[in-house]
Amino acid sequence: MSVPLIENLIDFLFPKPEDIYDLEHMTVGELTALLPSPRETEEAISVFGYDDSRVREIIWEIKYRKNKTLAEKVAEILYDVLKQELSEHAVMDNFKNPLLIPLPMSAARRKERGFNQTEVLCEKLVELDTEKLFVYAPHILIKDRHTESQTKTSSKRERVRNIEYSMKVLNADEVKGKNIVLLDDVSTTGATMREAKRALREAGARKLLAFTIAH
Repeated sequence: MSVPLIENLIDFLFPKPEDIYDLEHMTVGELTALLPSPRETEEAISVFGYDDSRVREIIWEIKYRKNKTLAEKVAEILYDVLKQELSEHAVMDNFKNPLLIPLPMSAARRKERGFNQTEVLCEKLVELDTEKLFVYAPHILIKDRHTESQTKTSSKRERVRNIEYSMKVLNADEVKGKNIVLLDDVSTTGATMREAKRALREAGARKLLAFTIAH
């Protein structure tokens, strides 16, 4: 059975909510105008506010259903933000030719879900990147210790303990002296992003910029 037929069968057996269909049929401009801006954070540059139910639905669709339509629209919005930030940092911080690295998931989580939603977004960004602003590097940073889902931890302290020292760089020579763009779908306490930054800094990364869909 082909992939489109499988996807159509899944949609038939598990129909999407009507508001998801509405979001899928909006233009990128309409989505940008509709969805709220995030709260400011030091950990990452985010596009939307996670408190909004529609933003949470979009992330859920990309994260668990691999919704290609919404992933493509979100990637377009992310790319515009990324392009603007890279232009500014290229001048201020000599932030040029960065590696684009998706936040990794454990082997157990990948087996359970079948894909990494952040890699899906990165692949869409690569398709949009006709200017070659970055180099996609999906297998440099890995998560070599399986952790409980951050949404199942009850406090900020537990989230930090849950995720700390769970990631590593496979080959430090690949990141030493390099500028890095990190991408994740959502940041709440920022613990996951801080762990990724720790691993990359210890491997010798020059400068880091982090982006998420929402915070």
